[in-house]
Amino acid sequence: MYKLTAICPPDESASVLSLLLQEPEVNNILNSQASAVDGKKNLVTAFVHREAIDIVLEHLRTLRQWQPGELSFIEVDYAVRRDLKQLGDDEDDDNEDIIGWEMILELAHAESRLTWSYLVFMACAGMIAAVGLVANVPLLILGAMSLSPDLAPTNAIAVALTAGAWQNFFKSLRTLVLGLGVAIAVAFLATIVLMLSGIHDGTLTIAENMADFVTIVNTTTIVVALVAGVAAMTAFVTNQATTAVGVAISVTTIPAAAYAGVAIASTALGQGGAAIGVLVVNIVCLTVAQILTLVTVRSWRTRRHRLHSSSG
Repeated sequence: MYKLTAICPPDESASVLSLLLQEPEVNNILNSQASAVDGKKNLVTAFVHREAIDIVLEHLRTLRQWQPGELSFIEVDYAVRRDLKQLGDDEDDDNEDIIGWEMILELAHAESRLTWSYLVFMACAGMIAAVGLVANVPLLILGAMSLSPDLAPTNAIAVALTAGAWQNFFKSLRTLVLGLGVAIAVAFLATIVLMLSGIHDGTLTIAENMADFVTIVNTTTIVVALVAGVAAMTAFVTNQATTAVGVAISVTTIPAAAYAGVAIASTALGQGGAAIGVLVVNIVCLTVAQILTLVTVRSWRTRRHRLHSSSG
């Protein structure tokens, strides 16, 4: 559930209240007058069911041109909802875990930013994965995948493409590409250091099944990437991203990126290029699955909202 706040001139509050009262999934509507620096304003608040927040915001934006800060909403903890009048039947409670489209856009925008912490985590993931590949220790590769934060930019890319937000798309793509570039570069440098220290003799002795997984595009590659994309977007729209989901995403990115760095450092340029090719295919399949999942969820929610509104 969301708490909606609308600040508007007193003569426009009636239309806002009328619109909110027409929505069956809006409750606890309050209207109060407040003194603002630039004159009197009315403060309208209401609790809105998650399925209705997108529709309500869309309708409110047709009433007037809202200034920054005049129209906002925040998520209310689910436990609080039990103390309020129920907005729907108990059978509809299973939709409470799906966040609204507006919130999805805001989260995706926030996660499209390139931050130093993101690059540090990607660098650490590349380092650990490189050591795991050189030493043939799969546990280290798994640890690198759990450390990698590339779940955020991949989701942001899919959301931006779905919404047609090209500026956010290019920002998210830049974040992902630079992050993976850092992972490859660090894996390359780590391999060079291991070679200079005598720990790595410069030949690739990585297990054949691992090498095939990150250098050959086959049915398994595509299926894993598509399923990972579905899991990633489902976790994103339900606000239930976990380490396990992060690993599911990173299995399509970090091993291939680290292998590319290790292979290039070991002068196996052909295998390094093949790993980068697998990485690109994985990201494309991942994005396609994320977009299809997001479109499906949005269509399903819109249909349920229309059915609920017509039955109410």
